[in-house]
Amino acid sequence: MMLVEKPSNIIESVYRVLNPAVLEVPSCVIDELIRISSSRHVKKSKIAALSLEIVKSHMKVIEVSKEGSVDDKIISYARGKESVFIATLDYELKKRLMRENLKCVTLSNDKLILC
Repeated sequence: MMLVEKPSNIIESVYRVLNPAVLEVPSCVIDELIRISSSRHVKKSKIAALSLEIVKSHMKVIEVSKEGSVDDKIISYARGKESVFIATLDYELKKRLMRENLKCVTLSNDKLILC
């Protein structure tokens, strides 16, 4: 949703830094965007709907485990995959990824940071 809330050239930056790159979105994230897009909160529902459009045009949806929290599912998917970088702005998820020696991409001052 951040891609819609704060437009920038993040996708282009990812391709520039991590080329070649395939942008993937876990199915549980899509489910959450669909839920938010049908909520009564007008602003958030519009942002979620636009986010779904970005996913459809730039990203591949991947199936993930049905067990655990969204963060658990993302971490489980990334384990053992050297070429996977998890993109997140979530501080707690970043800490968990680093504890498990998993790669992540985040933003700091509108700059792409590998962690």
